[in-house]
Amino acid sequence: MRTGRRAQSREYTRFVMAPDQAELPRSVRKGPLITLTCECGEKRELHYGEQWTCEGCGRRFDTNKIPLDEYASIRRTQLRYRLFPLITGLVLLAAMIVFFIEGRTFAAVVAIPFLLASWSLFGRPFYRSRYRRALSERVPSWDIKAD
Repeated sequence: MRTGRRAQSREYTRFVMAPDQAELPRSVRKGPLITLTCECGEKRELHYGEQWTCEGCGRRFDTNKIPLDEYASIRRTQLRYRLFPLITGLVLLAAMIVFFIEGRTFAAVVAIPFLLASWSLFGRPFYRSRYRRALSERVPSWDIKAD
């Protein structure tokens, strides 16, 4: 069972979701969290389509006011940058299996870890900086007014 303030907020917002939440594409429903800050200082992280009533002042916020196409573009960027490392890992796994089948065990044991170490030292930091730059260019700041 979840405990803590963040878990309680998740349980609370689960019951206050907009009725058309099921109509949203899965990529949007599972997208990045949206941070809402009330004028009284309360903060909450919500998924697209969720509603929140501030415990401090009673203001009600609805994330459906965010344009769906802008939010979906953020999610597309996320998915695009997650796909490359996944595909690369699958290709390396396939190469390792091929090396073992061909009897080149030494090549699999030496080359694959070398490639993984090279990726983690050089490729991943470069790739992450490109990912963060792409997100910073696409992430707008929305001003959601309370109902």
